[in-house]
Amino acid sequence: MKKDFRVQYPLWQMTFIVLLGFMIFSISGASTEFIHNDDELRFGVEFPPLESILLISSIFLTFLLIVVFSLKLSKHNKQYPTQKVSMWQIRPIEYLEQDEGMTHITRRAAQKVYTFFVWALPFMAVIYMVFEIPRYWMIFGILLLAFIQYLIFYLEVRKHIEEDEE
Repeated sequence: MKKDFRVQYPLWQMTFIVLLGFMIFSISGASTEFIHNDDELRFGVEFPPLESILLISSIFLTFLLIVVFSLKLSKHNKQYPTQKVSMWQIRPIEYLEQDEGMTHITRRAAQKVYTFFVWALPFMAVIYMVFEIPRYWMIFGILLLAFIQYLIFYLEVRKHIEEDEE
């Protein structure tokens, strides 16, 4: 069960979130230029050397990870034709409801995530209202919440799966 793609899915999501964070960090260091003369209209973006290397690396790793993710997804769907997973489904892939035990585990993990958001979202909203925080730090905060969401879910499901396998 540990090798079930649906159990590993939160790890994939956390990896994509970290790469997106690196991209946002790279973009936040860019300087923009907008020139409007009578004859021309120009817009330019300039990245410092470290940020440009980080951005290019992050984009490359993201595309590579998307390819590997797609291959793993395809392999899972061939191995488990009754438990197919789509990248574009509306219902979260993490819901493992093939039996009552997994339904209970999924429900407990989702409850813990919900409890986390009940406290984290108002706290974050107050922080953003009280302090003058740049937009990209707000985005980092949202990415951090998303990362923690998947971490909580993964650890809870993993804990129960390890107990079941013993």
